[in-house]
Amino acid sequence: YDAAFQKLYAANADYEPLFFLDTDEGLRRNMMRTTLEIIATYLDDAYAAENLVTGARLVHLTYEINDDFDLFFQITRDVIAEGCADIWSDAHAAAWNTMLKDFEKARV
Repeated sequence: YDAAFQKLYAANADYEPLFFLDTDEGLRRNMMRTTLEIIATYLDDAYAAENLVTGARLVHLTYEINDDFDLFFQITRDVIAEGCADIWSDAHAAAWNTMLKDFEKARV
């Protein structure tokens, strides 16, 4: 969780101030939980995950986050890959890349 947000802020420092009211980190925890729920949904039902991504993408428009929306999914992949480095394989990377491409196509 912390590693993902540190990577997000490192990628774009403008994101950190968006969480200034998140004093209990509930918003950040929810963002991570939603990300993981979308990923878990994709494993069982790619179409349902597409709908969840589209909905999340729409919510983020109110924060003027459009072009970078997919960045947090990429960061999540990177954090998981780093945490699982001793078992991470090319097959894992390929599966994640396929999923991320599907998420990028999920638009209104």
